[in-house]
Amino acid sequence: MSDKQTSKRPAKRRPDLDTVYSINQDGSRNYLHPADVKGRWQTRKNIIFAVLAALYLVMPWITIAGNPMIRFDLPGRAAYLFGATFTNQDFYLAYFIISGIGFALFVLTSLWGRVWCGYFCPQTVFLEGFFRRIERWIEGPRNRRIRRNLGPMTFDKFWRKTLKQGIYLLLATVIAHAFLAYFIPVRELLAIVPDGPQAHMSAFLWTIFWTAVLYFDFAWFREQTCLIICPYGRLQSTLIDKSTIIIGYDQKRGEPRDRAKNVGGDCIDCFRCVEVCPTGIDIRNGLQLECVGCANCIDACNDVMRKMGKAEGLVRYDSELGFESGQRKFFRPRVVLYLVLGLVGMTVFSASILRRAPFQANMLRSSSVPFVIEEDSIRNIYNLSIQNKTVEAKTYVITPASPKPGAPSPEFIIPQPELHLGGLQDTQVPIFAVIPRKEYHSAFQIVFQVSEPSSGYTRDVEVRFRGP
Repeated sequence: MSDKQTSKRPAKRRPDLDTVYSINQDGSRNYLHPADVKGRWQTRKNIIFAVLAALYLVMPWITIAGNPMIRFDLPGRAAYLFGATFTNQDFYLAYFIISGIGFALFVLTSLWGRVWCGYFCPQTVFLEGFFRRIERWIEGPRNRRIRRNLGPMTFDKFWRKTLKQGIYLLLATVIAHAFLAYFIPVRELLAIVPDGPQAHMSAFLWTIFWTAVLYFDFAWFREQTCLIICPYGRLQSTLIDKSTIIIGYDQKRGEPRDRAKNVGGDCIDCFRCVEVCPTGIDIRNGLQLECVGCANCIDACNDVMRKMGKAEGLVRYDSELGFESGQRKFFRPRVVLYLVLGLVGMTVFSASILRRAPFQANMLRSSSVPFVIEEDSIRNIYNLSIQNKTVEAKTYVITPASPKPGAPSPEFIIPQPELHLGGLQDTQVPIFAVIPRKEYHSAFQIVFQVSEPSSGYTRDVEVRFRGP
């Protein structure tokens, strides 16, 4: 996969609000080459990128209570999250987790715009923190890369492109294996890698798939993922208002633009803010969907202002209200609403976790016939399903509860009144209930108690006894 030639880009084209700068007028790709930039925001981003990448690689190695910090065991229908174990019976809790993340993102966006995209999104972390950095190391600064791409294929160009793509492919493979470690214990994963594809074909195919996706994304598709695929940028306009902190250009101070030092506004129209932008926008045109809040333009503009002997902050973090009048409002009705909804969801989620049962027990009627008549008796057949939701082996005791006053008292046949289940195991126990036919008048409830002696937890399961 090679870089597209930049010769297709119109010579004097500049970003505007009517077109996407990374797409040429004929529909072909305008391959962007963001320039390198240094500054305090870049330093902060690099620290965050390093920490997040380290966590991504290290978390599968960290164990809590004998299990990985995060692991999704799909064949076992279980998940291990920060010391807690969840089974398929706890899947309803995923709603609270997803909605909680959503409301947290709403609050974050309402207060600080797309700070998630610029600092914490995995697409940004790996693309800006690793792949673009590798490109600069091998191919040099922006202008040199552009000139090389415009020129013919030489040995210098060939070996640089080949080396870069080879490292890209290797890095994509490492990231794909790290992702797979969240589904297969990392030590098992390392053990099966030398075995070859045929021994573990499913894992091999998933690794190939994710390697191909990551390589395609980071080596070529890049900013198009943010512009085309990710829906978050399109939600931005509904989540922000004039008080949201965004990256913006101070038009009052910058206009009119003039390259002279002491003529016009502070903006000298150096185009530096556009050269460093990973999505190719001109921040001076105002807030745009393509802006990912990376702060490259802030550091680039501040560097130019220092060289010109002018104050920093021509491009800065501020709200539209702040740029217009210097006023700022932190808490607004929409922020409070998102916070309240998020706190309600967190409260319900916390209560659900605290009340979460250590085992699941359900009674199901036999699927064959609702009841069986044998001479002078009526028999019902049930299947009691029990699932151990812990990682430790447990013993469960099944006992029928005393019937209600005036209700028939069936005779029960429980082949396994006491059973042992290993961690996260489940089983079904058949139960037979029989009463004399003359005692049956109408359907009535039967209650069974399933208890786990070590924890003292008891669960009642009900089922109806039916007859003719």
